[in-house]
Amino acid sequence: MNDASQTIEIEPGVHSTRLDNGLTIVTHQMPLQSIAVGAWIKAGSRNEDLAEHGVAHFLEHMAFKGTKNRTAKQIVEQIENVGGDMNAATGIEVTSYYFRLLKDDLALGLEILADILLNPLFETEEMDKEKQVILQEIAATDDDADDVLYDKLIENAYAEQAIGRSILGTPDSVMALTKDQLSGFLAKHYVPENMIIAMAGGASHGQVLELVKKYFGTMPAQKPATLPAAKFTADNVMIEKSLEQNYLVLGFESFHFNHPDFFAQQILSQLFGGGMSSRLFQNIREQKGLCYSIYSGSWGFDDTGLIFIYAATNADNIPIVKDLIYKELIDLLADISPAELQRACNQIKAGQMMSLESPVSRSEQIARQSIFYKNLIKIDDIINRLEAVTLADLKRVAKDLFLHAPAQKLSNDALQLSDLKPHITVQVGG
Repeated sequence: MNDASQTIEIEPGVHSTRLDNGLTIVTHQMPLQSIAVGAWIKAGSRNEDLAEHGVAHFLEHMAFKGTKNRTAKQIVEQIENVGGDMNAATGIEVTSYYFRLLKDDLALGLEILADILLNPLFETEEMDKEKQVILQEIAATDDDADDVLYDKLIENAYAEQAIGRSILGTPDSVMALTKDQLSGFLAKHYVPENMIIAMAGGASHGQVLELVKKYFGTMPAQKPATLPAAKFTADNVMIEKSLEQNYLVLGFESFHFNHPDFFAQQILSQLFGGGMSSRLFQNIREQKGLCYSIYSGSWGFDDTGLIFIYAATNADNIPIVKDLIYKELIDLLADISPAELQRACNQIKAGQMMSLESPVSRSEQIARQSIFYKNLIKIDDIINRLEAVTLADLKRVAKDLFLHAPAQKLSNDALQLSDLKPHITVQVGG
């Protein structure tokens, strides 16, 4: 391994190094006794072939179920013997594995991290047991109306595409997964150029870098697989389910992470339904009392995104709540106040600053920046980008997100529901 690998100081205490094999190490040294350290891999359910449905999530489970050097029990015991804990998560485009430890146990954490990612056994007996665990996880998801709602939102927004398929898989697809599929997915996607090792906490960049080179430095360079572009589809979906409440979500295609208007989109979503002072909460929940929970949010992906509005209410209220959401959208397109912009901007800025106080949140933040933005961003630069968003930007972005192109030319007082872009509506209930 060539020690001339490129190290960049982003700001005091924050560094990034790219090794010759393509693996990236990002760290934020903080005045703490603890660390959060882990691997973030740019591979998730979106990377699966149809025959592999659920393999990314199954792999995340199986990584902890025994290696060439440790049993599943030894992995857990060695982390918990020093007071640490471990976790993992599979997403649509990213899978993460991370430990929380005292800073003196950094070497142990990175050695075990490398062991579970580079030396998993995938024993048949353990696979069979873990499949049963995942079947229980799928059943629990099917019992949760919110989980069903969001699964159906993305499934129908990106119909017949890997990005739209459920992360967990189906009972049939999980039971059909094989050791060869696990090994094949690992070999194809868990490659250095797809991998970020991130640490936030009391260790130095030099300490992390030395250990990563020791445990991950021999991984061969390999070009990551490319993915087909996502294609959004509008739809209207009703899921019959016996529930006390009905659940509604409206989704519009939005911007990807690297879009120049992504920050403006985040502010727009925040002021529309991101907090208790937002329009949706104040006008539909507080003034009219029509639902307990109502909010908006947005998801960014590598090449697409979704901005969505969620509401939970009783079945009789669904039609009026839906009409009121559309009215609020039309009103948003007509006018946004300077006070709303400032408040939403401050809320997002505060969230960014608060993430600096948690090593787990901070390690995930710098890992995801390195994956989606391709580099680390100074916290001051994030704040500057947020503060640079103007009212004119918000109004333009609102029209880009929610209006048909011809409707852009209409005057605000002429806007109608039919001028909104085709979008997806999902309702769970009966």
